[in-house]
Amino acid sequence: MKKRMVSIMLCLVMCTAAIAGCGGNTEESNTSETDASEAGDGEDTNTYGLDMDKIVVATSPGYEPFEYEEDGELMGYDVDIWKEFEERTGIEVEWEYTDFSGLLGLLQSGKADVVAAQMSPTEEREESFIFSDPVSYYGSTVVVAEDNDEIQSVEDLSGKVVGTGSGNNMQQVVEEMYPDGDVTFETYTSATLEAMLTDLVYGRIDAVLAQDIQTYMAMQANEELKVKVLDPFQYSEGCLVMDKSSTELADAVNAFLADLREDGTLSEISEKWIGEDISVEKE
Repeated sequence: MKKRMVSIMLCLVMCTAAIAGCGGNTEESNTSETDASEAGDGEDTNTYGLDMDKIVVATSPGYEPFEYEEDGELMGYDVDIWKEFEERTGIEVEWEYTDFSGLLGLLQSGKADVVAAQMSPTEEREESFIFSDPVSYYGSTVVVAEDNDEIQSVEDLSGKVVGTGSGNNMQQVVEEMYPDGDVTFETYTSATLEAMLTDLVYGRIDAVLAQDIQTYMAMQANEELKVKVLDPFQYSEGCLVMDKSSTELADAVNAFLADLREDGTLSEISEKWIGEDISVEKE
């Protein structure tokens, strides 16, 4: 009888110990899972102080290789920058499309938070808008037909018809060079160079004002395009643009761009789309 009682007591002790042991492991496991879950929340995200779930970015598609559509998908240099922003901050990026000439109006009307279209700062623009630190550097150049030997530089445009995109600040620069109105401008509403270069080849216009990078990309895409690019008459910066009141957003965007430069991501995006690093200023 005593032996039987001892056996029963031993069994009870062992069961109690086993239950306690299982309970302790479960608690430890749950705690570890909770800690891991909490540690994972927001991992690798940085909102740069922005309290927003969505940011609306305005652009003008057709500006290859910076922003253009292919099979219904928006892609390009600027688009990849904003993909990085969305991934790093967790803030959704929504795109708003319009012609280049209407982009700043979307900021003024509150329909967009940022413009991403390789826009360069000017004194007039900076009166109403904030320009980010540069995301690219490019040359402003004159493009002529391959067999045109008369126009050697921007100084040879007197009496000529020159194609330019609506809102392109290169036109203002050339107008200041020819204060007597010696140059006639043909304005194109599309950001793409296709129509301008076609008119150039067929002699409808004498020259085109364009970014050197964009022109080289257009020539690469169409090897039958018989045009040549003259030496740049100035170098400019491509920036992101925000309304003058959006100082907090501008600070956050510049901090984000600084991170992209520091970790080499901006250079990688440039190499991917351009084949060289245009995120650094030309010497």
